[in-house]
Amino acid sequence: MNATLELCCQQMPVLQPIGKQSRYLAPELTVLHARKRDPPARRLRFEWKLVTNLPVRSRAEAIEKLDWYAMRWKIETCDKILKSGFKDEEPRLHTADRLTNPIAVFCILR
Repeated sequence: MNATLELCCQQMPVLQPIGKQSRYLAPELTVLHARKRDPPARRLRFEWKLVTNLPVRSRAEAIEKLDWYAMRWKIETCDKILKSGFKDEEPRLHTADRLTNPIAVFCILR
């Protein structure tokens, strides 16, 4: 399914807590606001508001950050399967070597 999105982005500094300005730099954050153009009648408008400390200097970089966020749901699903299906939190799967086979099987099943 494809959607046409309106995308706005704005950089903004974040002020440090009072009394700590000398110890911390003010980070520059970027707020990305994406929403679906012309949503169907009687449906909520699709809308994301993301905040990142990664540089966003162009439209292409803003779209890249949205694509990364969209991948989050696949990562969450993978994590859920590993935790529930493969029981990755049991002691026998606490090393990278022991997780390799279950992850390989999961990737094939996707």
